[in-house]
Amino acid sequence: MAKKFSRRKLFRLRLGDLSELARETIGTTEEETELEAPPGYIRPPGALGEDMAFLKACERCKLSSESCPHQVIQHLGVADGPLEGSPFLQPETNPCRWCADMPCIHACPSGALTFQEDASVSPIAKAKLDKSSCLTESGILCDTCSYRCPQNIRAITMFGRSPKLNIDQCVGCGLCAYYCD
Repeated sequence: MAKKFSRRKLFRLRLGDLSELARETIGTTEEETELEAPPGYIRPPGALGEDMAFLKACERCKLSSESCPHQVIQHLGVADGPLEGSPFLQPETNPCRWCADMPCIHACPSGALTFQEDASVSPIAKAKLDKSSCLTESGILCDTCSYRCPQNIRAITMFGRSPKLNIDQCVGCGLCAYYCD
């Protein structure tokens, strides 16, 4: 994301800082530069497909996080500039519970979070099963990932004594990874 400078700070910059700023902003419009989300952010369920569309539609009202019964949805802070207040998830520390009624989507007044035409919700990410680090590969019986996968999703099932991931059913909630030993 391009850096923003006040007029006072602009005069304190070194020549190298100015050339770096120019390289960062060439080829992007000012609006796109301001709304460029850092990589790795996971948006809440129902977020519009393209991050730019989501960020333009989002009013940063915080109603989605207030409606979340598990307090999973967080908001970017002041240090994130024009992205301040936009919602995101961190499944590694607090995974989405993929509520059946999706109160976060219902609470969104702007349409930044929305159901698909068939009333389903687009996946927010996709799990990856690393069998080399799975306890079952060491002969230890474990079904934590399968057990924690939401009942209405069931993307991970046990096949014999090993977990099997159905990537087409995965919604990316992160419950499997969060509870994995």
